This record gives sequence, structure tokens and C-alpha cells, in this order.
Amino acid sequence: MPSMTTPPPRHDFGPSVQEQAELREYERFAATQDPVALAAASWFNRRGQLDARQQAAFDAWLAQDAGHARAYAALQDTARAMRTIPADVAARWTTPAAMPAVRARRHWLRALPYAAAAMLALGVGTGGYHWWQQQAIFSASYATQRGQQLAIDLPDGSRLQLDTATRVQVALYRQRREVQLLQGAALFTVQARQGQPFDVVSGPLRVTVVGTQFSVRNTLAHDGQLGVAVQHGHVRVAGARQARVDLAAGQGVTADATGRLSSVASLPPGSVAAWREGRITFDNVPLGQALAEFDRYGDSGLVIRDPAVARLRIGGSFTLQRLDGFAGALPQLLPVTLVQQGKIREIRLAENKSK
Repeated sequence: MPSMTTPPPRHDFGPSVQEQAELREYERFAATQDPVALAAASWFNRRGQLDARQQAAFDAWLAQDAGHARAYAALQDTARAMRTIPADVAARWTTPAAMPAVRARRHWLRALPYAAAAMLALGVGTGGYHWWQQQAIFSASYATQRGQQLAIDLPDGSRLQLDTATRVQVALYRQRREVQLLQGAALFTVQARQGQPFDVVSGPLRVTVVGTQFSVRNTLAHDGQLGVAVQHGHVRVAGARQARVDLAAGQGVTADATGRLSSVASLPPGSVAAWREGRITFDNVPLGQALAEFDRYGDSGLVIRDPAVARLRIGGSFTLQRLDGFAGALPQLLPVTLVQQGKIREIRLAENKSK
């Protein structure tokens, strides 16, 4: 039988009671502090633990405003001063049990905001503080039905435009922003924010941007394809096996379900998220793939049963408002004919009249 002093099992379902208390203390205290000082304390608390991307974000934050560098330097001065404090006193300040002492020191901590932020970063329980950092300040899910499109303005100033049959999950954190594109296609217009990268995750792909306009497509369940296309700015696309490519305006890349990236392709003008204008653009794709794309928006009333017909390649720009216009153009573009069969029309190879 375990002794009475054996701690109960801990399940990672959120912060502990102690961490919640520390978190509440932090939030009350943070409300009295200079936001620049708190940001500096956050960076200072993670010094020596930053990866390459985080280090770049920290450098950008320092360069953004001279006040940022002064705040961070003040923390360094405070930390050096704290090293002169006797060890037994410092131990009382840097444990969760020190929270009553923090409250007792509140009058002079408020008077020294940079020192206060440093003491907070060093003195508050790390479990509650890091849990607080990882909580989303905004989260939402959005979806469109077949044939529907939707525009969404996010609290950070970014904008999402969802295509037909699309599902996304949005989460904005204090130091990063992330959208999960679960299905369909979306155009992202990202508001640049220093120290807050914007990531779009779709299947095995991760697209990282700072400020730009680009589209991401996930139709793995439909045609086994993922795609990224950039209209303005640039993005970095990470695929399988640490493969990465940088895309500039007018470039795109596709990937399969494993995250294997294609070579970078140049995009025809106006082809990025052409669905916003009610159009679909094809660039030498199989007819079967083109027909499947139309069927994402509505019932085309067309079927292909002959694999040879499905392999015929087609290009051009077609309107979504008149799906019958695509059907009417097919015999002019390809050696096919349409055969009415009840409520549907089958696309067949046209007979060779030269025989």
C-alpha cells in the first residue's frame, strides 16, 4: 500500500490547482505592468532555449523599436543585480511558495516595471506561466458547403476566403498564429506582425508566412492533391523528409498525400484562387480531373466511363455560373461527343469521320 505521502497521479488535462492559482496571480499582476516590459520578460525567460525561427523573431522584436532593446537591457541589469542577492533569499523569491512575498513586494514592483517583469518571469511558477503562453487567445472553426464561398476577417487583421466544400480551424496565440486547412481551398491575406509567424497546416504540408497573399488547396480525398500558390509576397512550404521550398509571387507547388513536393511552377496570370471570380482555370490537365473539379461546385450532369476519354488533356478558363457552358465547349476543344442518357450526358470519343 502506498504511503500517505505518495502524491496522487497527475494527468495532463490542463494546469494543476497550484498552476491555476499562479496563473491568476500572473494575470492580475500583468494588468499593472508595461506590455513592452512583459514581452521583454517573456523573451528573457526563454533565453538560451530559442530555435532558429524563434531567435529570428526575437531579433526582429529587438530591432522593431529602440524601447524593446532598452527593456531587455534593463532585465539583464536586473538579473545581474539579483545574482548579488544571498542564496537563501533568492531561493525564497524563485519558488511557487514565494507568491505571498511577491504580493507583499507589489508596491515597489509597480514602481519598477522592468524589474517587476523580471521578478515575475523568474518568480512565477513555470508550469502556470508556460501554460498561459500556450493558450489560444482566439479560436474558431469555419466550413462551407458544396457551391458555397465565405469571407472571414480574423481579429489580427488577416482575411480568409474559403472556397466550396472547405473546412478550417483557426487558432491565434500570443506568439504565433495557425490555421488548419482540413479540406478544400482557401485564399489567405495575412497581416504582418513581428514575432507572430502565420502558419497554415494542411495534411503533411506546413506553409509559413509573415505578410502576403496566397492560396492553399487540400483535395486529397477528391483527387489526391495538395497545392500552394502565391499571389503576393513569399512563403516557405515544408513537406515530407524536411523538404522545403520558397515560393515568390506567381509561383506554386503541389504535393501528394505523403508530402512529396513537386518542382516549383510558374503560374498563369490570374490563376491564383480564380474561384473568387467565379471561374476555374485548367492548364493542360486530364479531362477526368477537370470534370471532378467542376463537380466540387455542383452537379455537372456529365460522366466519363471511358478511361481514354478521362486521359484527354484540356486547358482554359471556364465560368462556374454556367456549368453547361463547359459541356458545350468540349466538342470544340477535344475529339469528343456528348450522349444524352436520361438526366446525364456521357462524354465519349467522337467517331472518326475520315473512315
